[in-house]
Amino acid sequence: MTDDVHDIYAVRYGRHDRKSSENFIGGDPHDVLQPLDYFVWAIVGAHGTFIVDTGFDETMAQKRKRLVTNPIGEGLKAIGIDPETVENVIVTHLHYDHAGNYELFPHARYHLQDVEMGYATGRCMCHAPLQFPFEVDDVVAMVRKVFAGRVEFHDGADQIVPGITVHRVGGHSRACNACGSRPNVATW
Repeated sequence: MTDDVHDIYAVRYGRHDRKSSENFIGGDPHDVLQPLDYFVWAIVGAHGTFIVDTGFDETMAQKRKRLVTNPIGEGLKAIGIDPETVENVIVTHLHYDHAGNYELFPHARYHLQDVEMGYATGRCMCHAPLQFPFEVDDVVAMVRKVFAGRVEFHDGADQIVPGITVHRVGGHSRACNACGSRPNVATW
């Protein structure tokens, strides 16, 4: 195996059946069922295992009226990944469904776009519609990781290891940290 080729696994962990109007700020004139499935991703290659996003747990599912169909820790173990041994987590953005479950990865280094941290801790969080997809405990947990020396910030495109790069995309959140790749590696 070359060092820039990876196996990528999608781990579906949750579901939410809801109307299209609930999926968009300001609603949607269509009144149709538009369910959401929730995933985390595992990238496995010569440089180790990288988890993309950490999802949410049962407590958050109940708070936000979501359904956990397969807890993330169990889903990862089913494909041979022990979350406690994961050394790298790429967080695309800090919304609750991407940044919870941080206790599953006690030894991981987190990769995050610098501007996303500024957004999640800055003045935009004074506005309820912008604040809604974030959970204060998830954001505070990331701040604690910063102070523990466990966060590597990225400013735009950056290579983490051969074949795995991150990119500032923006739009969905201030600075989504989309994971990209060269040919032979999955593209987000």
